[in-house]
Amino acid sequence: MQQKLISIVVPVFNTEKYVERCLKSLLSQTYANLEVIVVNDCSPGNIEELLQPLMHADDRIRYIRHEVNKGLFQARLTGADLAQGAYIAFADSDDYVGTNFYSGLLNRAEKDLSDIVIGQTVIHKQNGEPGYRPGRSCKS
Repeated sequence: MQQKLISIVVPVFNTEKYVERCLKSLLSQTYANLEVIVVNDCSPGNIEELLQPLMHADDRIRYIRHEVNKGLFQARLTGADLAQGAYIAFADSDDYVGTNFYSGLLNRAEKDLSDIVIGQTVIHKQNGEPGYRPGRSCKS
């Protein structure tokens, strides 16, 4: 049985400090049938320079650059329009995920026949304590 492609859209604006960690966490998933669509929303930093080694090392990364800043929502829409996967996921460029994150989401979506699946989120608070938001799935 062929694995379904998951398209992960990653909008980038002024997150050069974090984007490499984000992309490496996406590309090291146990579920490997992924495409990562990086949408540079006119970030003022050196994002293209940072991405070059990753794009040369892994052809699952697709890159697009807005000519003018359009904002987070439009950057997500741009990536979604380019997505070729059976599923579309969104990751913020300053976040990172565990190695089984997308296999867990896919399993949950397929098991529950869900339209939307939200993974558990861990938020690192300023005092160092983690906060948790549980995952869930939704049907229309």
